[in-house]
Amino acid sequence: MKHLKHYMTGVSVLLLGMLVSCGGGGGGASSGGSTGGGAGAPAVAAHIEETDPAVTFSGNWTAADSGWGWSGGSAMQTSVAGSSVSVTFTGNSIMWFGARGPEMAVALVSVDGAPGTEVDLYENTNDEIHSPAYTINGLSDGRHTLTIQNTGRPGGGTGVVVVDAFDVQGLLVSHLQDTNLDQVTYSGSGWTELNSDNSGLAWSGGGAHNPPEPTRGAHVTATAGDSATLTFRGTSVSWVGYVGPDAGIATVQVDGGAPTEVDTFAAAFKVQQVVFTAAGLADANHTLKITATGRKNAQSTAAKIFVDAFDVRKPGRRYQEWEPAVTYEGAWTDLARTSRTWNEGRVAVSNGRDSAGNFVGGRANFHFTGTSVSWITCAKGSIGSANIYLDGVPMGTVNMNRSFPTEDYQIEGLRLDGLTNGPHTLTIEATGDGGYIVIDAFDVNP
Repeated sequence: MKHLKHYMTGVSVLLLGMLVSCGGGGGGASSGGSTGGGAGAPAVAAHIEETDPAVTFSGNWTAADSGWGWSGGSAMQTSVAGSSVSVTFTGNSIMWFGARGPEMAVALVSVDGAPGTEVDLYENTNDEIHSPAYTINGLSDGRHTLTIQNTGRPGGGTGVVVVDAFDVQGLLVSHLQDTNLDQVTYSGSGWTELNSDNSGLAWSGGGAHNPPEPTRGAHVTATAGDSATLTFRGTSVSWVGYVGPDAGIATVQVDGGAPTEVDTFAAAFKVQQVVFTAAGLADANHTLKITATGRKNAQSTAAKIFVDAFDVRKPGRRYQEWEPAVTYEGAWTDLARTSRTWNEGRVAVSNGRDSAGNFVGGRANFHFTGTSVSWITCAKGSIGSANIYLDGVPMGTVNMNRSFPTEDYQIEGLRLDGLTNGPHTLTIEATGDGGYIVIDAFDVNP
C-alpha cells in the first residue's frame, strides 16, 4: 500500500423501496518465519485482531502503514508469494477484514485444509480498509482454521495481501460513503468536499470516477454548528473520518440523545479512522448526528472535522451476488467490476441489453427462506429503475437513478418485511429505461 501524503490544505408484504436513502507498503520490520501462537480458538461472536494468539503468520510479513485507521491500530501485510496466515476459531462463519485497492493481490482462502477459493483483492479506487475482504458462511458448528495465502499473482496490482482483523459470526457490515446523500444530510455553510487530488490523502471511495465528474473523497468543515446526519437501520454504527494535528472537536448524538464530545486531534494523522462507534442499538431506524463545535485541542492547529464514511452493522445473513442462491436470466455483464467500493469487491450489472443493443431483459432471482429480505445495491446517475417481484407477484418499481453529486454504494434499495416464514424468491428486473441495475448482495434479516 502506498505511503500517504499529509493533508496540506487549510405486514403483509410491503414494498418499502428506499430507506431514507435508497452504492501499504508499511514500515515495520520483516517478521520472517512465523509469528502468533495459534493456541486459542476465539468463540462465537468474537472479534479477533491480527495480534491475537489465535492468529499465526508464516513467511515474510511486515507491519502495514500506520497512516491508516486499522482495526486495533495495526495490521500486517505481505507481498511475498506463499506467505500465509491462519486463524483458529469456534463458529459457523468468519469475516476477514483486510484491504482492497490498486496494489492488492489474489489471495487463496481455505478452511480446515479444504480446496481454497481465490479472492481477487484488486480495486481501482483508493485502498478500502473497513469493508470485509471475504466472508465464509455455512461451516459446521465447532472449531475451524481459516488460512489465507498470497498467491503471488497480482489482481491488477502489485501483489499485496493485508490482514487486519476477523469477526466470528459477526454482524453484517455495509460501508457507506459520505456521498450517500440519500442517507447523509449536511447542514451549514462550511462543508467542503475533498478528494485525493486536492488533499493528498486516500479517502474511502475515492480514486475512481466517471469523467467529467470529479473524484470523490471526504467532507470537511471547521465551522461551528455545521452538522452531518446519517439515517440508517442497524444495531451498530461507526463514523469513519480522520485524526490528525489539524483536527478539531465534534459532538455526536444518536437518535437525538445526549451529545458525546469527540476530540479528533492526534499528533500523527490517520485516514479512514473510526473515530466514534455506537453499538447495542435496537434493530430499527436511527440517526447519527455529527456537529462541529469550532473548538479544538490546545495542541491542534485547526478545528477541522472530517466525514469520510460510515460502517453500519446489523444481524442477518448476507448472500453475495455470486452465490448459488442467486440466479440470473438475460443480459448480465461486469460480474467482477472493481471500479467502486462494492461489498466484498464485486457486483452483477445489467441494463437488459445484449452487445448489439437489443433489449433481451435481465432478471436476478434470489432464492431464500425467511420473513425479511433486503436488496443491497447502488444509486447514482448511471443507474435506472428495477421491477420487483416476490414469488412471481409484481411488487412495483424502484427507481435507483440519482443525479450528481449523489453516489450511494452498499445501500439497502429495498426491504420487504412481514413475509410468511418459508421459502421465497425475490426477483429484480431491468426495466429497459436505459439505466443499469446493480446486484451487490442480498440480506436475509431476522
